[in-house]
Amino acid sequence: MNNRIGLFLFLIFAFACSRKVVVTDPDFVENNKLVFQTPEFEYLNTKTKIQYKDADNNLSTTATIRIKKDSIIWMSISPLLGIEAARAMITQDSMVLMNRLHREYTVYDFKLLSEKFHFDINYQLIQSMILGNMPVEADNDNEIISSKQFYIVKQQNGPYAIDNYFSRELMKLQKVEMMEFPTKNSLTLEYENYKPLAAFSIPFTSFISFNYEQGSELKSTEINIKHGRAELASALRFPFEIPSRYERK
Repeated sequence: MNNRIGLFLFLIFAFACSRKVVVTDPDFVENNKLVFQTPEFEYLNTKTKIQYKDADNNLSTTATIRIKKDSIIWMSISPLLGIEAARAMITQDSMVLMNRLHREYTVYDFKLLSEKFHFDINYQLIQSMILGNMPVEADNDNEIISSKQFYIVKQQNGPYAIDNYFSRELMKLQKVEMMEFPTKNSLTLEYENYKPLAAFSIPFTSFISFNYEQGSELKSTEINIKHGRAELASALRFPFEIPSRYERK
């Protein structure tokens, strides 16, 4: 698994951990204000299948993911026969990918990643996709449009135009469309198969489609993730020690 694929494995969790809009009446408001619900937990553990596709790669892998909310995301990636190929640690200020197959590791800088992919990538962005949250925290100035199938929360955040689609039937965030101007780089998230965890729920199936310009070319990446299991925990371990013989790339 090369470093470029490793970067995108990080990006499967790519959108800000923010308060979720909850539809409580047909007008999508309560006392002229949006209503929010914050998922409350300390530790979360998942078993996840990931399918990744771009112009050069088409691969599947299994990952164990552990989260300490707002603090640590830990991943163990096992593409073959349960043998760990890579391990990742993401914190508020950095991310490290340890490639066990090639005995090397790479430290990633959020600023560099943001410049590379033309999106503001940070810890909160990576944490939130697993929770099915909006990319940018909603506020009472957001425009809300009601259609037959969706409540659409429209946002403008710097160069990004964002449409958040909440299902009228399920009262859950089902799709996010994000467009950057003037580049027209775009990101689409689709959330399905919500299942409850304590007092909140998360999508067990997610799809990400990422389109961006690189030089004169338009690049496209698609990632499907499916959680086979997700559970809350009172405590989790995050083992991550890089052997001295590993080379930094």
